[in-house]
Amino acid sequence: MELTQALRELAKFSAGNFPVVSVYLDTQWRDQHQREQVQAFLTRHVRQARALQWESVAARESLVHDLNRLEEWGARLLRRTIDITAPGYALFACHGADMWIELPSPVPFEHEFIIADRPALRQLARLDEDYTNALVVLVDSRAARVCEVVLGGLLSETDFAAEFPGRHKQGGWAQMRYQRHVKDHMDRHHKEVADYLVSYLTAHPQTLIILGGQEDILANFRHFLPSQVQRQIIDALHLDIRAPEMRIVEVAREALARHEREEEQETVELLLNRAGHGGLAVVGLAETLAAANTGRVHQLVMHRDMHKPGWRCLACGSLGEETATQCPLCGGTVTAVDLGEALVGKVLEMDGLVELIAPHPRLAAYEGVGALLRYK
Repeated sequence: MELTQALRELAKFSAGNFPVVSVYLDTQWRDQHQREQVQAFLTRHVRQARALQWESVAARESLVHDLNRLEEWGARLLRRTIDITAPGYALFACHGADMWIELPSPVPFEHEFIIADRPALRQLARLDEDYTNALVVLVDSRAARVCEVVLGGLLSETDFAAEFPGRHKQGGWAQMRYQRHVKDHMDRHHKEVADYLVSYLTAHPQTLIILGGQEDILANFRHFLPSQVQRQIIDALHLDIRAPEMRIVEVAREALARHEREEEQETVELLLNRAGHGGLAVVGLAETLAAANTGRVHQLVMHRDMHKPGWRCLACGSLGEETATQCPLCGGTVTAVDLGEALVGKVLEMDGLVELIAPHPRLAAYEGVGALLRYK
């Protein structure tokens, strides 16, 4: 299942009165000790989960079924009898609502085991937001490699090669004609690659582009790229067209990380500027909760490590930070939640965007959270 689609579906998932199990694992073990740590983590949390009490027999039976299946899945995972190539794994289970979703990750997750009335999505949202798809385009005068990097790993590669005329030993006008001939061949080659990028971006408009090659070659190639493709270029590097796959992936990750830091800085500046001028933005937990409860959040901007105790109403879904025994808005029953996690789910459920950023000193002055709004 495509990650963004899975994230949206999980945010809207309704389990009714059944418990939902969310598990995140770091499966990038390098030795037996790390594998044993994963085993101990799963064993401890499954044991604790079996001791939980539920109001209905159906809820209890659903959880027991999920825990039994999770133990079997974990045992196969640890024995590697199932195909595990990813360094991270997320699992969401609710037998009573017929859900069992396994999602591999190109990066390790932090170990997490949560049982609640809905999936825990903060780590998955961060993965979806941080790991943008990219094309690494390596170009020279005769060939090109277009490498599709998806979630930090190489997915596919498309190669181009142009036939060039042989060397010409004559000088004068003949040599000039030969050079023009060579330039014509290179231009046709570069236009072919450029046309491929236009077609690819038409189908995948959010894809970022990283160019690699000699400066003069890249300058010629960029002449054939239309403005909509030029806008997607985030870096141009002196990278040999024969670079191995591991180097290409490494370069892509570094370029995407730099781009992500720049975007985070721009987002915080935009958020604080709009909020400071009374525009379509709010900062601080209370204002952000109010905007989320009324469906006004276009984009949540939050420190990725923000944790704050609060509550969620089981009837209307409202969130609050003050101690409450019932929802002040509808009088419904409330349940304790981590507001960082709950805000992510709430905004995604309302088809908003989520930007989870590294701690930023200016946003920290506002409890590490704010939101760009759809309307006041």
